Amino acid sequence: MSLSILSFVAIVVLSSASPVYPIPLPERAASLDSAKSASDVTYIRRDIAKDAANSNAGATGSPSNMSATFAVMSPDSVVGHPVANAAFWQEALDFDAQRNSGKANQNVYQQLAFLQLNENASLTFTSIAEPDALQMSSLISRTLQYSNIYPGQVNRPQAAFPAETLIRISPTPQQTITGFGASGAWWPNYLKDFPPEQQTNLIRILFSEDGLQLSTYRYNMGASVDDVITKINVLGRGVESFMKTDGSYDWTRDSAGIYFLKAAVDAGVSSITFFINSIPSTLSTNKKPCGSDLSIDSIPLFTDYITRVLSHWSTEGIPIAYISPMNEPDNSFDPCTQEGMSVSPSLRSVLLSALRSTLAPSNNTTTTITSTANATALRNIKILGDETSQIASQALLEYPTWLPPTLSSNSLDAIAIHNYDFPDDATLLNYRALVTNLSSSQPPPIKMTETSTFRAALGIHQPWGWTGPTIFGREYDPGIATALDMARQIWQSLTLLNAESWEWWTAVSNMMPCSPSLSYPPPPPDDPAAARNCAYRYDNISDAYNDGLVYIDPQYAKTKDYGFYLPKRFHVLRHFSRFIRPGAVRYDIPNEILPYGTVAVAAENMDGVFTVIFVNRNGTEQRVRMEVPRAGMGVVGAVMTTQEENWGDVDVEAVGKDGTLGMVLPAHGVLSVRFAAGADGGAGGGTGGGDGGKGGGKGGVGDGGGPANRKRKRKDIVSGLYGDTENKSRRPWHWMSRP
Repeated sequence: MSLSILSFVAIVVLSSASPVYPIPLPERAASLDSAKSASDVTYIRRDIAKDAANSNAGATGSPSNMSATFAVMSPDSVVGHPVANAAFWQEALDFDAQRNSGKANQNVYQQLAFLQLNENASLTFTSIAEPDALQMSSLISRTLQYSNIYPGQVNRPQAAFPAETLIRISPTPQQTITGFGASGAWWPNYLKDFPPEQQTNLIRILFSEDGLQLSTYRYNMGASVDDVITKINVLGRGVESFMKTDGSYDWTRDSAGIYFLKAAVDAGVSSITFFINSIPSTLSTNKKPCGSDLSIDSIPLFTDYITRVLSHWSTEGIPIAYISPMNEPDNSFDPCTQEGMSVSPSLRSVLLSALRSTLAPSNNTTTTITSTANATALRNIKILGDETSQIASQALLEYPTWLPPTLSSNSLDAIAIHNYDFPDDATLLNYRALVTNLSSSQPPPIKMTETSTFRAALGIHQPWGWTGPTIFGREYDPGIATALDMARQIWQSLTLLNAESWEWWTAVSNMMPCSPSLSYPPPPPDDPAAARNCAYRYDNISDAYNDGLVYIDPQYAKTKDYGFYLPKRFHVLRHFSRFIRPGAVRYDIPNEILPYGTVAVAAENMDGVFTVIFVNRNGTEQRVRMEVPRAGMGVVGAVMTTQEENWGDVDVEAVGKDGTLGMVLPAHGVLSVRFAAGADGGAGGGTGGGDGGKGGGKGGVGDGGGPANRKRKRKDIVSGLYGDTENKSRRPWHWMSRP
C-alpha cells in the first residue's frame, strides 16, 4: 500500500494525554492528518457524508476518495472522543440519506470495508513485525462500533461470570437451514483411479450418517471442450465439457464427476447445485476454459448450453435444485491454474436475466431445448449468483451495480457468496444490511457456498483469531486450530448473515505436504503409525493447503496408497452436518451470555430434536449453566471434539427440576448437546444413530453439584468402520487403511 492511500484515509493522532494504540505511525500520515482535521472534528462528518453520497449507487460520477479521518487508538481512548459521539455520526448518515433516496447509506461502510484489502495495513501505517499490530480494518471497525452506528459484534462484551449467567435460547425462530455440504471439484479426476471398494468407502465417509452425512453437493459443470483440458496448467483441475467442438453433446464425458454426483443423489443428498467456472472453451473469447472475459454476444449461446445440460441430467433423474452460472467472476484465472472466466458487474444481471428467460420462457411453452416432460423441472431450478470471492473488497463494492436490476427482473432466487477475505463480524453485518437495503422487498436468502485455505488463526490476536485476506495462503494444519476457525466461520454465516446453507470448497484434496507411506524418518518399533507422521503434523513450508475435508496421498499412483486421511475439520464439521439437518430452524443464543471466546449455534430439527453446538476457542475449559430449549426436554446425547478426542460421547449433568443443567465446554473444542421431549435427562446412547434416537440413563453430577462432562470410552464411528479403531491423543486425526 503506497502513501496514496492517505487520500482515502488519514489517521488521527490524539494528544499525548490520550493513550494511542501501540502501532508506529509514519510521520507523513500524522502530519497530514494534524494539518487537515485535528482542530476540526466536523471535517470528518462532512467528508464522510459528502463522499458517501457521491459514490452511492445511482449517484452520478465515479466514487470519490474518502477524506475521512479515524482514530487509531486503544478502545479505552475512544470513549468520550467526539468521533465516538453517536449524534455526530447520525448526522452524517442523515445527510447522506437525503442525497440517496432515503437510505442510510451503505457506502459509508463500503468504503471502510475496502480497507480490509490492506489487512494489517503493513506497508504504510503499521508494521507486521510489531507483536501488537492489528489490521487497520479491525481498528476502524472498533472506532465505528463505539459510534453506535456501525454493526458491531466483534468486541461486544461476553459473560463476565459465565457459570453464574444462565444461557437461554431466544424463542424467536430465525432462518430455516437447508444444509451443509461441499463441492465435487476436482477430486473425481483422481478418485476414478481408486479401487471400487475405496470409492464406496469415500461415498460413505461423505454422505452416510456414519460420516459427514452432507446434505448439499455442488457439481462442477466443466468447460474444457475436447483436448483443451490440457490448457489447464495444474493437472486434474480441468473438467470435461459435455459440449463438443462441433456443437454436439457427449453425455459420457466427465464420467467420474457424474458417478459421484449420482452417488450423492442415491445417498439422499437433498440439495444439488450445478456450478460453472467458465463458459465452454469453444464459446469463450480466447477459446480456452480459463483466462477469458464473458462477452455480451456469447450470453445467448451460453444460456442455451446451460439449459441443454440441465435438461439432460434432469431427464436422467438428477434433482437439480440450483444452477450457478458464474463462479468468482472477478477473476478469469488467467494463468490457467484452473477453469475460470471474469464477468463484469454490469453483465452479471444480463446473464442471470437471460438464464431465467431460457429456463422459464415467459409464454410457459416448451422450446427446442426442452421437452414437455422436463419443462417443469427446468422451470423449478433456482438461480444462484454471483459467487463473489471476497465480501469486503468485491461484494460490498459491486452489489449496487448488479443486484437491484437482477432482483427487479426476478432473475435470482438466492445469493451465493464466498468469504476468501475472511471478514470480521462487523463487515458481515454490513454486508447483510447492504443486501437488505438493495432489495425492494424481501431480500433473497444468502448461501455461503465456498470457503477454505485459511491459515490457523487461533490465539494470534483474540480467542476467535484474526480476520483479513492475508490469512489466505499456504499452510497444512490437520489439528484443532483451523477446525475451530472453520467452526467460527460457520457461526458467522448462520448467525450474522442468517445464511440458509454453508458449504466447504472441495470435499477431497491431494494438497498434503508429503506422501504418507514414504514419510521419513522410519517409524520407531513401538509406533508404526509414526511412519505417517507427515499426514498429521503441522506444515507451513511445503506446497500444501487447508483445503480439504478428506485428504489423499498425492503420489497414490506410485505408492498405491488409496487411504483417506481425516483432519480435525472433518470431525468438527460433522457436529453441524450430522446434527443440523435440512429443514431445521435456527434460534439465537446471544453472545453476551456466553463465556469470552466462545460462540454457540442452536437449531431444532423437523423431528423435534434440538441441538446446541458450543465452540470454545479458549485454552481452558468453560463452565456454563443452560436452560433446556423447551420445558419438558431432556438430554438425548452429547459428543465432543478436541485435539485429543474425535466425536467422543460425553455424559452431561442431568436436567434439574428448574429445567437447567450445567456443563463444561472443553478447551479448544466443540461440544454438541441434543435435547428431545420426554427424555430422561441424561446423555445415554443415540449419538451415532438418527436424529430422533433417544438415549436413557442419567448423566453424572460433579462434586458439589457442579457440571460434569464424563467422557465414555467408545470407538470413533468413522475410524471404527474403516480400520483405525482407537482415539489416541498423539494422533489429531485418523488414517483410513487401504484395502
